Amino acid sequence: MPRNTPGGAFRRALAAAALAAAAPAQALDTPYEAARRGARCDLEVDGSLSCRYAVGRDLAFELRRVGEPEVALRLLRSGEDGDYRADAEMMSRCVFVRHGARGRQAGGSDFDYAFVSGRNGFVYRHLRDCRQAR
Repeated sequence: MPRNTPGGAFRRALAAAALAAAAPAQALDTPYEAARRGARCDLEVDGSLSCRYAVGRDLAFELRRVGEPEVALRLLRSGEDGDYRADAEMMSRCVFVRHGARGRQAGGSDFDYAFVSGRNGFVYRHLRDCRQAR
């Protein structure tokens, strides 16, 4: 079809839109990078430390009374199908963050974790470091 016909302009626009849609997607962050970026800690009125974590689009959780023996984990948003997920219980006072099903489909690894300490609110790459946190 000649370039200056009405159908030619439409096809060129359609081809340009297809190229834009095929542009490489932004790389998926590791659970460690995403958890660190989404961490925010504040002192409560009673003097206790609370930390909130917004990890990707599909995970949000809170640690209340960080550093105290009765630290509490509250999952605000989490699920197996999301980009990231967290285990519902703490192990060794650490929260395990990993890729969810959507994150694994986007290239995330089943063996890539972040560990969030209930002792200090920090995010760690290795469980050993999280367990030894002070």
